[in-house]
This record gives sequence, C-alpha cells and structure tokens, in this order.
Amino acid sequence: MFHVKHCARDIIAGLVGELGVFVEPSRLDACAALADWLAPAAGKLGLTQFDTGVDLAANLIGPALYLLPHIGDESRSLAEIGPGSGALGLSIAMLRSDLGVDLLDRRKRVCDFLDITARRFGIANCRIVCVDMRDVPADGPKYDLIVARAVAPAEQLFGYLSDVLSAKGRIAVLQTESQSAADRELCHLAHEATNLPELWLDIYQKSSGAGTVT
Repeated sequence: MFHVKHCARDIIAGLVGELGVFVEPSRLDACAALADWLAPAAGKLGLTQFDTGVDLAANLIGPALYLLPHIGDESRSLAEIGPGSGALGLSIAMLRSDLGVDLLDRRKRVCDFLDITARRFGIANCRIVCVDMRDVPADGPKYDLIVARAVAPAEQLFGYLSDVLSAKGRIAVLQTESQSAADRELCHLAHEATNLPELWLDIYQKSSGAGTVT
C-alpha cells in the first residue's frame, strides 16, 4: 500500500475546496508558508504542541477555515480571543485581506510573538492588541465577528463579548460540545462539524429575536 504524503498546502487547499470558498492560489501558498514557519517557532514558546506545518495546518488552521463561509462581504472586522500561536487569526487575515483582524491576548510575550509573525509575513490587516477581555471597555471597538476556541465556558465568554459586538455581530466558538446561549441578546445560528472529530463550530448572533437553527 502506498501512503500519500501531504504538505500543509494540500491540507489547506483541500479544505478550502471542500467548503466551496475561492481563495487566490498565492494566498494558499502564503498560508502554507505561515504554517511551516509557525509550528516550530510557536512550539519553542510553548504556544502549540504541533511541531510541523502539516500538523498545525490540520489541527489549528483547518478548523479556522470553516469560518470562511460565515464571513460575508459585508463583514469588516474580526477579533480572535486568546489566539495562542495565532494560527487561526493570522491565517484568516492572510486569506481575507479585506478584513480587519484583531488578535487579543493579555500576555505580552504572546503579543510580541504574534506581532513579529504578522510583520514577518506582511499581514498588514492584522493588529495585535495586548489586553485582558475583562478590561475591554464597552465603548471600545465593535466587531462583526468574534472568534474563540473554547477559552472559557460559554456563559462567561458571552458575558465578556456581547458589549463589543456590532449591532448584528456574531460569536463563533470552536468547542467539543455545543452550548446554548444564556445571554438573551444572542441566538444560536449554526452547529457544524469541522475536519477534526468532536470539534464543532458554533455560531451565535446578536439579535433581539429568539430561535435556534442547527
């Protein structure tokens, strides 16, 4: 039996194709280069357990790609909370250069690393914000989409984020279990499988209406 050896680009391009999202080939190349560089670099700082571009592409960038169909042309801003290695937010910023992407983390060493990475790859639409979510002012920036990967229980997460969503903003959570939105201003829009077993993408929208779509 022959085993096919995949590279980071194969994984990224394959998932983008399955999702039916058009991405310029040059951006796929750049995203693969990001994965190959990011894995060992972030690993040295303990920001990821994946030490090869292939593994990082499959486990961190791969699930992020499922956000792409949910980022409409009208979306202008996205924030990732607790970005860690930055694989999710940096790859989205790279693939959607028209989107303003903020990566928010309270740890200075993480922010410094993310800033170096964004500069290294020329990701001009990505901004690194060193802040604790509990200290984000309600009158600060409003985001069309806020993304987190199970950094806190849903109720706590929604409490932090509802004030920084735009009028019809959405929260996207990558998590192992779907959690209902306890915040009355949020309704559950989607519960979708990703390329990783038992990791789901849940989308919640800021709305005065009620209802759940699965």
